Amino acid sequence: MLPLLYLILALAFAVVTVRRSSLSPGGALAAGILAGTVIATVGAVWLVPLFVFFFSSLLISKVLPVTDDAGDAKDRQPRDAVQVLCNGGVYGLVALLGLPPALLLVVMATAAADTWASEIGKYFRQPTYDILRLRPVPPGLSGGVSVSGTLAGAAGAAVVAALGPWLVADFGTAAWLTVTALGFGGMVADSVLGAGLQARYRHPDGQLSDRPNRGARQVGGLRWMTNDVVNLIAILLTTLLALLFLGAE
Repeated sequence: MLPLLYLILALAFAVVTVRRSSLSPGGALAAGILAGTVIATVGAVWLVPLFVFFFSSLLISKVLPVTDDAGDAKDRQPRDAVQVLCNGGVYGLVALLGLPPALLLVVMATAAADTWASEIGKYFRQPTYDILRLRPVPPGLSGGVSVSGTLAGAAGAAVVAALGPWLVADFGTAAWLTVTALGFGGMVADSVLGAGLQARYRHPDGQLSDRPNRGARQVGGLRWMTNDVVNLIAILLTTLLALLFLGAE
């Protein structure tokens, strides 16, 4: 009975998210595979951090809309399969390998911190600086940091970590602080990777951007290093580091 219920709910989720342009059809399929992996390995309750990340990101983009920024071409587009897997693939892998469940919170804390920082930082458009070069850059450019974005990232990590007491046995204040700090650190790592390795382009008007639009020339980074790849690497590195702090249960 439960497998049938899960299938019905998955189909409903896919239809709603695709119709509302939250996910592309491929993104919905990837999300369904990820959800199925989580349910089969660690249980349906561990879908909660995924939902908190996904729906909080949607809510922020709706409440704090941004119409112009230097982010990549996927900004404000339905999330595709690559985005879903780069943000959630490590989550599924941790579940599949049976690693300590607190690591699942670290994965989503990192993803939430990065997304909250990006969306809220772009909306408030405060002075933004390249995290490595300390030069002013346009809001939304990968590797750029601002006060509002940094605070938002810390809040995103803390919110996901706050799910710990309901999901992990003996999850106290120290564990909450550890997961929050790791998620925040993952966001910082994402910014460093974005500033140092992600492809960066200068457009004919002199503006920097993550988008290789017509007439733009690459002025930094690796062409294949997109925002999705940066997200995946940052989450993976943070998860590996978390193993040193959280250990095996």
